[in-house]
Amino acid sequence: MVRTMSVHVDRSDDSVVVALSGPDRIFGFKSKLVVPRGQITSIEVLPRKAVPPTPGTWLRHPGTHIPGLIRFGSYGTEPNREFWAVYRQADVLVIAIEGWPYRRLVLGTRDPHSDATRIGT
Repeated sequence: MVRTMSVHVDRSDDSVVVALSGPDRIFGFKSKLVVPRGQITSIEVLPRKAVPPTPGTWLRHPGTHIPGLIRFGSYGTEPNREFWAVYRQADVLVIAIEGWPYRRLVLGTRDPHSDATRIGT
């Protein structure tokens, strides 16, 4: 069974807002990320196991990682820094960003397909 997510993604006129609530705020060491829409290069849904690794993102800083269970928080260093908020979902929302502190957000939301459609640029 996959844990119910407390990761919510919303869109405003000029940004995409990722909000974490409940224990996910603790696991990820963040409560909110606000990404300017003009810096988003792609939004896609991928199988969690098919998300391509980014070189240099093995370093967790800060975050929570329990292999096979959760991967939450900041990984890597600039320019390859990523933010992950994922349990064991089959599919995840992947947001690629250019010119922002994180180059990619990998998010396990309740419905990544509808989230991708709703926030699409």
